[in-house]
Amino acid sequence: MKQAWWTVCLFWMIYFLNQADRQVIFSVMPLVKAELALDDALLGLFGSVFFWIYGILVPVAGVLGDSWSRKKIIVTALLVWSAATFSSGFAIGFLMLVSLRGLTAFGEAFYYPSANSILSDLHGTRTRATAMAIHQTSVYFGTVVSGAAAGWIGQTYGWRPAFYFFGGIGLVVAVLALTTLQDPRRGAADQARVESIPLGERIREMLACPTGLLLTAAFLGFILVNAAYLTWTPTLLYRKFGMSLAEAGFHATFWHHIGAAVGVLAGGKLTDHLALKDRIWRPRIQVVGLVLGAPFIYLLGMASERNVVFAALTLFGVFRGLYDSNLFTSLYEVIRPASRATATGLMLAVAFLGGGFAPVIIGWLGKRFTLGTALASTSACYLFAAAAIGLATVVYFRNDARRAMGSAE
Repeated sequence: MKQAWWTVCLFWMIYFLNQADRQVIFSVMPLVKAELALDDALLGLFGSVFFWIYGILVPVAGVLGDSWSRKKIIVTALLVWSAATFSSGFAIGFLMLVSLRGLTAFGEAFYYPSANSILSDLHGTRTRATAMAIHQTSVYFGTVVSGAAAGWIGQTYGWRPAFYFFGGIGLVVAVLALTTLQDPRRGAADQARVESIPLGERIREMLACPTGLLLTAAFLGFILVNAAYLTWTPTLLYRKFGMSLAEAGFHATFWHHIGAAVGVLAGGKLTDHLALKDRIWRPRIQVVGLVLGAPFIYLLGMASERNVVFAALTLFGVFRGLYDSNLFTSLYEVIRPASRATATGLMLAVAFLGGGFAPVIIGWLGKRFTLGTALASTSACYLFAAAAIGLATVVYFRNDARRAMGSAE
């Protein structure tokens, strides 16, 4: 068990950097906009290009995660995205910077499917959601620290040193991963004998699973909101309330992600307990988080008082955390261990390819209405996501879970 929890700690550090490196640019966008003479639609492309390239490559990462050395995939991915982040500080124009953002996405796409697959092989039903919930908290801390630190570095030293700082740390952590990470036997925590499954069969398993498809549709709704929020909330606070870059980067990320950390840990612990009696509680908790989170997304965009915005961000975060707590544990209830990395990659691909349109669309809508109104409108995506998972719990989940468990034995 020591190795199981050390791996959670190591992956926490790596995923922290994964999220920090993608968030850096959003905290310094006003500086990038001024230096490179860009409008909001082009600024939105920094977010969209990242999501699109990530979405294209992550199913490839999932396929490789079910057949190649997951340790080698993770270490190589960390080296690539850290080097790309570091190099972004040397960008001399829009095309170079957006290309390096694409290379950052290239590296980051290969981390998550293999990492989640390893965690599911180290942690069984009693601890799986808790382990994955702890892992998920690194998303929140990485985004907060990067949002505040990059904003401060940007306004103090310029936007380029922010990329040097976070990219350099990643190169150091890659050495730690290379020397300490172990790749467990696939299916170990489920006490199942896992043999290699042909790629076509792994893909067909996901496509033939109604619950898996509905969870994917819901994740698309979630990513549409998340991409819009991460890209534009720092700019919204900077423009609407006259905050400095450091203040806007901090407040846009801190309140939301502190709430999310509380929600994801509580949700993970609660559902690990409830799932011992009935595994359907995993997707049920996700529905609760989405339904209760939607009003606070709307309030985030429409409120005119900064303290109301901070409260909305916090509660939006708490309920986002409930959804996150079973983001992939719900999927793994209906997918066999040998297909989990592939299924994870497919789910991420659909969500990120579709969600990648959100930064550009919000930038375009913000010019025609207001940026706050555009962000508020994304609350409808949460309600769509809740409806998709709700349908799965009522109609499909039990049969799909029974089929997956029977096939894994």
